[in-house]
Amino acid sequence: METRKEHEINQSLETPEVVSLFEIARTFLHIGLVSYSLAALGEAKKALVDKKYWLTDEEYLNGLALSQLLPGAPTVNLNTYIGYFIRGFPGALAASIFFVIPCFVLMVLLAHLYLNYNNVPVVSSLFKGVGALVVGLVLNTILDLWKKGVNTPQLTILAVGGFTLVYFLKVNIITLLITAGIVSLIFTFLTVKCSGWKTIMDKKFWVPKKSSPKTVSAIKFEFSKKKYLVTLIMLGILMFINFAINFSNPLYKNLGNSLFGIGGLTFGSGYAMLPFIQNTMVNQYHFVTDKEFGVALALSLLTPGPVTVISAFIGYKAAGIFGAALAMANMYLPSFAVVNIISDLYNRAGQVDKVKMIISGVVAAFIGTLWATIYKLTGSSLVDLPACGMALAAFSVQRFTKIDTLWIIIAGALLSIVIF
Repeated sequence: METRKEHEINQSLETPEVVSLFEIARTFLHIGLVSYSLAALGEAKKALVDKKYWLTDEEYLNGLALSQLLPGAPTVNLNTYIGYFIRGFPGALAASIFFVIPCFVLMVLLAHLYLNYNNVPVVSSLFKGVGALVVGLVLNTILDLWKKGVNTPQLTILAVGGFTLVYFLKVNIITLLITAGIVSLIFTFLTVKCSGWKTIMDKKFWVPKKSSPKTVSAIKFEFSKKKYLVTLIMLGILMFINFAINFSNPLYKNLGNSLFGIGGLTFGSGYAMLPFIQNTMVNQYHFVTDKEFGVALALSLLTPGPVTVISAFIGYKAAGIFGAALAMANMYLPSFAVVNIISDLYNRAGQVDKVKMIISGVVAAFIGTLWATIYKLTGSSLVDLPACGMALAAFSVQRFTKIDTLWIIIAGALLSIVIF
């Protein structure tokens, strides 16, 4: 017999939900507040799939796959994609802006303290404590993603292959994704043509004891030529305004256009952009010194959001708060535009079963690479028993209680100051 909660969920799914921009902004602001490193992937899933039912697990993993294939910071790409999925261009704009607001505000504050007082109080203790917290939160994220995205022998092979390529062979993300796509394509062909392969490889590892009452998301994806045309027009207006500001004076031109190019042409992750940012901002235009770049990098690891928030520090040093906003906008605008342009086409393709299978293989390979990341984080962050204890506590509290991640981070930051 259907429970009251199940009835309410099923009723809401019969009529697709129209989410207000205020609700999108509020939700992604919270995600941005608690999204440290790859833990952002887990926070987005927990908020949007498990709590609000705006997407299914499959739809979320499709977005995760796309975010890795595009230039720019994958966590920003993912939130832009989800915002577009929920409410089109306005939803993508609201999701992107409010996701990066927390890291932008905190980075500007820290940049002001450092540049004006040449010291950021308790940074070293916070850095050590937050690093330990991130290990625990990221481990929890990986376990959740693994259970949803690596649940058959075929996907396990791809995940192990992804880990091997990154951890042992040190391949870059582009090579990984191309290899994963080719292998996934071959596996899809075998699944379609060979019944024996399909029987073995489609066996599920993780079978829930009780099926979830939510089988589809509360948001219904629909392709509309009118919506797509409006998106293109709005992107054109946004680009015009951005470049009008960039070309309004030489400083903005050098700062904005350089970061726009890096954000639009660098694939892999925010870390892949760092050498290009450093070379351009330090060696070419001298907006910051090598020492200041190092400080900015350390501060970017203390703030939520992607490591590319380092652009806000550089922009603030060069041209104050407006410069920080201009730098951040140009850092993420190229990938924002690409996500808006291809999301509809990507979703339409994703409705084809064979394409779904290939995408799921790419996702599995990416999830496998996350284990390489957690090993590296563990080696650099868990350097003593207190740090190990904080990581274990963060993991346990997030996994086995309903305490919001924001409170875990606040408590961890306070403990860091006391312990370290």
